[in-house]
Amino acid sequence: MIRVLVVDDHSESRQQITEELKTGNLINVIGDAETSNEAMQKAEKLLPDVVLLDLHLPGLLTSINLIKKLSALRNVKVLVVSPIAKGAEVQDILDAGAFGYILKTDPAVLMRMSILMVARGSNNIISPSLPRQINRLTVQERTILREVSRTSKTDKAANGLGISEHQLHDALIHLAEKLDLGTVANLKKWAKKNGF
Repeated sequence: MIRVLVVDDHSESRQQITEELKTGNLINVIGDAETSNEAMQKAEKLLPDVVLLDLHLPGLLTSINLIKKLSALRNVKVLVVSPIAKGAEVQDILDAGAFGYILKTDPAVLMRMSILMVARGSNNIISPSLPRQINRLTVQERTILREVSRTSKTDKAANGLGISEHQLHDALIHLAEKLDLGTVANLKKWAKKNGF
């Protein structure tokens, strides 16, 4: 059986997830936690196969730092389950060491299947509700999209990135092509829609 630690700061959500995971005989919920500190302590003590982790928990550790610390534990894998589809953070979460990113709104069967895949070593598991292009962006490309979304003026975005407007324009054209979005205008709409 796959040993799972459920981490969520809402008790109703933890209970619902625990009930959903009881279906079948493959997953055993061995504990739960509601803060980042409690999650780390229980993970160190229980050494679960998979930590099913909600983001933005109360506690001293940020989500990224918690994922890094959990991932450093022997044979512990992290699967993030988020209440909202904030595509901009997906690759940051995967880069921090998470094996996947799914949504609470995904069907329970998808959550169970994702846990099984992560426990067997599959990574880059992403909810089908999120755009597939998300995990094709580099750190630099995500930075560009965040800066362009933050400010509506190209000169300010270029200045914020420390590059020329021409370099920014070329980068945006490249990104629009890479993500099959056609135009820079479509790229900007896509970036805003996905939380950049």
